[in-house]
Amino acid sequence: MKTGYPRFFVPRVVHQLAMRLLARQQSDTAFADDLGIHGEGEERLATLLNAARHGRVCRETLLEWSKAKKTEANSPYIGVYAVAWGGKVSPVQQEATPDKSRTTSQPEIGEEDIILVTYPAELAPEVKSFWQHTGYGISSRRATYWLEHAPFLADPASSKPSLSSAERSLSVIQAGAALKDQIAAGQSSPTHNLHVAPSDVFLFSSGMTAITELATAIKSLRPPTPGSPYRVAVFGFLYVDTFKVLSRVLRFHPHNSTHYTPTSLTALTTLLTHTRLDAVFTEFPGNPLLQTPDLTALAQLARQHDFALVVDDTVGTHASVRTLRAADVVCSSLTKIFSGACNVMGGVVVLNPGSAFYGRLRRVLERGRGEAEGAWFGEDVVVMEGNGRDFGLRVERVGRNAEVVVAVLRGSAVVREVYYPLGGPTQELYDRFRVEGGRYGFLVSIRFREKAQAVAFYDALDVAKGPSLGTNFTLCCAYTLLAHYNELEWAAEYGVVEDLVRISVGLEDRAWLEERVEGVVVAEGKSVKL
Repeated sequence: MKTGYPRFFVPRVVHQLAMRLLARQQSDTAFADDLGIHGEGEERLATLLNAARHGRVCRETLLEWSKAKKTEANSPYIGVYAVAWGGKVSPVQQEATPDKSRTTSQPEIGEEDIILVTYPAELAPEVKSFWQHTGYGISSRRATYWLEHAPFLADPASSKPSLSSAERSLSVIQAGAALKDQIAAGQSSPTHNLHVAPSDVFLFSSGMTAITELATAIKSLRPPTPGSPYRVAVFGFLYVDTFKVLSRVLRFHPHNSTHYTPTSLTALTTLLTHTRLDAVFTEFPGNPLLQTPDLTALAQLARQHDFALVVDDTVGTHASVRTLRAADVVCSSLTKIFSGACNVMGGVVVLNPGSAFYGRLRRVLERGRGEAEGAWFGEDVVVMEGNGRDFGLRVERVGRNAEVVVAVLRGSAVVREVYYPLGGPTQELYDRFRVEGGRYGFLVSIRFREKAQAVAFYDALDVAKGPSLGTNFTLCCAYTLLAHYNELEWAAEYGVVEDLVRISVGLEDRAWLEERVEGVVVAEGKSVKL
C-alpha cells in the first residue's frame, strides 16, 4: 500500500521524518547511555506524536501492554524525546514538570516540538494500535513542513518558500477563532435557552484525540479507589476505536450496552443501582446501524446518578440535530462531513454551559488548551476552516441525496433491511432533536438477503471504496470486515453482520447517484447484476 486513512495507515512522509529524527537521536552522544538500557543489537523504530503528554501516555500504555506480551522480567525501553525546530533533542520527563534547561519562549506556530517515541521493533503492532486508537500521531502536512523547512532537515538549495512567521500565526489564529465561532453558533439552541460561547469549544488534531482528551479530563475529576474504579458505559454499538481507547488505553472498566432498545435502557438503569459510572458515551445516531438512543431518558439517568453524558454527533452533525441540550458534552470528528474534502483531520469537544459538569470539565480542558491547540498543526487548522465554511449547505445536499438512495434500496426485493434514521425504528427519538428543516444524514447501511448479493452489489457499485465517511464524494465500504475483522461473530450478535455494506452518500447529482444504485440493484425482486 502507498496510502490509506491516516489513523489506519501511517503516512509514508511521517515514517520518513520519524526515521530521520530517530537517526538524529541515536547519533547524539548525550543519549549514549540509552544503548546500554536497551542493548546495542536491538532494532529500534520510532513514531511521532504531537505533544509531550501524548508521549508520556504512549510510554505508559506500551509498558502496560508489553506486560501481557512478554514473559521475561525486563520491561522494554520506551524512549520519549522532544525534538525542537532547530534540531535539539531533549528527553521528556516521566512527570509533567517544568524543564528549566529549555527556553521559556513559545515556538512560532508550525515550529512546535515534535515528540519522538522510540521502541523495540517487536512492539510495532502495539504502537500502531496506539496511533490508531488515540489519533495522537502527527499529520502528513506537519511532517512535510518539517522536512521542507526545519533548518536541520531541509536542503537550503531546494527549500520551498513559506509565509512569514507573523503571516502564518495570524492566519492560524484567525482560522481557529472562526472555527470556534462557527461551532459554538451551530451547537447553540436559543429556543431551549442554550447559548454556547466560543470559549466552550475545544479543538483537537483528530476526532479520536478529542474523545481521548475528554475521557482523560473526566478521569481527572475524582481519584479512583479500590472499591470505586473508573467506569463508563458505552450505550449502543459505538465506533470501534472509541470503545478501545476507553478500555485499552485509558483503562476504564466499560459496561457495554450495544443495543438502542428499552431493554438496554432498563439494564443500564439496573446497573446504576449498584455501580458508580463516571460517564456514558453514545452516538447520535449510531454507526453503522444508524439507530438513535433515547437521549431524554439517558439525560434523566445522568442527572439522577451524577455521571457525564457524552454524545458523539459526527454522523448526525449539528447542522441537522442539536443534542447538546440533553448532553453534558458533545464531541465530533471534524475530519468527516465538516471537512468533506478528505484532506485534513480534526476534532472538537463542546461543553454544555448548563451542565453540572461544566465548571469542572472546563477548568481541566482549559488548562490543556494551549497544548491541544499547539498540537493541531497550524496549516491543518487553516485547511479545516476553509473546508468547513459551507458545511451546512453540504449537509443539506448529502441528506437529500441519501434519501434518494434509501428509497431505491428499500424498493428492492433483494435488500433485507436498510438502516437509516428516516423510516427506521428510532426515527421518533431522532426527530426530538432534529432542527427545523434538518435532514437525516448521509450514512446508509444495507443488509442483503444473501451474502452473495452483498458481494455482487459492492463489487458492481461504481463509486469510490474506502473506510472513511462524510466525504464530499460517495464512498462505499464493507464495514464489518474493515472494522471488526477479528471479532466477526461478536459483531454479528448485535446485527453488524459480516456482509453489511455501508454507503456514505456524497454531493453528486441525484440522478447520477440514482442511476448507479438502480444500475446495480434491480427493484421488484430481480437479481443483483453480477
